[in-house]
Amino acid sequence: MGSRAAIVVNPRRRGVAEILPQLIEHLGAKGWRAAVDTAVREKLSLDADSLDWRSLAADLVITLGGDGTLLRAARALAGREIPIFGVNLGGLGFLTSVPAADFWNGIDAVLEGRAPVERRMTLVAEIVRRDRTVARHQALNEAVIHKGGSLRVIELRLSIGRDEIGSYLADGLILSTPTGSTGYNLSADGPLVVPHLDLIIATPICAHTLAIRPIVLPADGPVEAVLASGGQGAFLVLDGQVEERLEVGDRVSVRRGDHAIVLAGQDTGTYFERLRGKLMWGGRAKRGIS
Repeated sequence: MGSRAAIVVNPRRRGVAEILPQLIEHLGAKGWRAAVDTAVREKLSLDADSLDWRSLAADLVITLGGDGTLLRAARALAGREIPIFGVNLGGLGFLTSVPAADFWNGIDAVLEGRAPVERRMTLVAEIVRRDRTVARHQALNEAVIHKGGSLRVIELRLSIGRDEIGSYLADGLILSTPTGSTGYNLSADGPLVVPHLDLIIATPICAHTLAIRPIVLPADGPVEAVLASGGQGAFLVLDGQVEERLEVGDRVSVRRGDHAIVLAGQDTGTYFERLRGKLMWGGRAKRGIS
């Protein structure tokens, strides 16, 4: 049995219908067999197997889309440390750092074992309600406690292990991995963190006091946030894709995940290059001359 690649696509992205048949043919020429979502395979009449995450037998996952497509694939792996090669077909694309223009060189480097491979820590988040765990999810970027559509703030009591950190009156709280530090965490004025470190960033969302600031915490924690008040409509959101409703008194416990996500084709030496190029980090606005 030869090598196998699972291909995950965002069918709404421009270019997917053109690239996907070429990719499957290219993989075949290299001795690889591809598996694709059944609906996509049938719609495009592709010579590929149906992708079944429950019985996945793959040596590589390839995502065609944006960061959301890669995050969806990472969650579907459910602990299987299979390398993911992410191709950016639009948008900012910080995780999917390989643009379509460099795709063929990048995929050949991955297939031939020449591409760098990097392990990224994940989070596991649990909701404990009346001493019973009612939900448990993994995340690559972040676990967010948010007040939802209510105009009222929520109160969160934050602790790590048995050490109480304090109470937050805010719109919510972001608990982020270093990988997720360039996402929602950054938008909420949280710090950027080099992605290979193991730690959790706790960043309040619109805190109602100037004394509350982001804090960097040990990855094993666990970091625990109790929803003390104002919980009507509050949610726990994982990677912007999975939501769980919260009740007052719920305890959200977050720690380092039981497995890593393996990213292929990401050169760690270009992290600050990507910050400068995509986020214009350290740059200076240029003024036009009138």
